Amino acid sequence: MQVTFPEYWPTGRREAANHQIEISARIDLSAPEEDPRRITAVSTAYGYGGKMVYAAAVTMTFPELRPVERSYALCEVRFPYVPGLIFYREGEVMLRALAALEEETDLLLVAGHGLAHPRRCGIACQIGLLTNHRAIGCARRMLAGEHHHVDITKGSSEPILLAGRQVGIAYRSKDNVKPIFISPGFRCDIDYSLDIVKRCLRGYRLPEPLRVAHLLANKHKRMMERNIIRTTSSVTDDDNR
Repeated sequence: MQVTFPEYWPTGRREAANHQIEISARIDLSAPEEDPRRITAVSTAYGYGGKMVYAAAVTMTFPELRPVERSYALCEVRFPYVPGLIFYREGEVMLRALAALEEETDLLLVAGHGLAHPRRCGIACQIGLLTNHRAIGCARRMLAGEHHHVDITKGSSEPILLAGRQVGIAYRSKDNVKPIFISPGFRCDIDYSLDIVKRCLRGYRLPEPLRVAHLLANKHKRMMERNIIRTTSSVTDDDNR
């Protein structure tokens, strides 16, 4: 996949926050006119006592969700954990995993937030901008804004409001399970983001591509920590059956 890596990485909290404010004006949230044919999800896991971060990306056909390709990457953690600045901690390893994919995709599903962010520029916005791909953020915890109580039944939802403006959706993807938080990241809007995520659900809390990416990131971490040397790779599912 074609990826543009940032020319520099902010090293401090204020610098990173200001960087997000600067690039937020470049975030395109226009509604797409067509469904994706392929979706790529990317997620991370931490290891070596939090000193290393691992990423896995998995591409699936849509709407069948048949796995096509997967890739992995790892990086040393260089930025502290600060809510709202997770891109500067995990963005590089996500981009490296995406860059390792041999084939292109139509849409990215990113573990994290998009517009539902204090500066309306979450990790899904930044990943989408740097890859020039449609991107949707899907997170397990809310970062910014507020919403009314989401009914406990599957399919219930409430808008996430930030300063009086809707920035995402709190969505109950499974009965009696905590909601997920969906927001557009790049080149898509709220309604489109919700529709795609709903169509990716397969009985779990997380949409299937993101659930698989999360499992693969943790598997990659375990393999690397057993000293199986594999820093970045790309393989097709047909080669691994």
